Amino acid sequence: MVDATPPLLRVSVARSGDVATIRLDGELDIATAGQVEEAVGHLLESESPPRRIVVDADRLAFVDVSGLAPLTRAAHRLPSGGGIQLRNARRQVVRVVRLLDLADQLGLDH
Repeated sequence: MVDATPPLLRVSVARSGDVATIRLDGELDIATAGQVEEAVGHLLESESPPRRIVVDADRLAFVDVSGLAPLTRAAHRLPSGGGIQLRNARRQVVRVVRLLDLADQLGLDH
């Protein structure tokens, strides 16, 4: 039997020089945070880790505190002068980020 249920989160990573872009499509919560943790881990443990990570969240439909945890941990691991930038976030995602007082830490551009 084939499971026809679509994945809750799709994560794709692209790299250009010292900037990595992670595109998130779906829901980022406790059930899917491991996917982001894994993607960020691969980037930060690579031979030449990025200075900045851009998170393209235009297709991120839902986020909670446990889903944001891998991103906040990554922000602390990036080199000085680097950081994370959350881009194109939908209103409900922006609201959660602001309620948790993480807008500065996640470089919210909204």
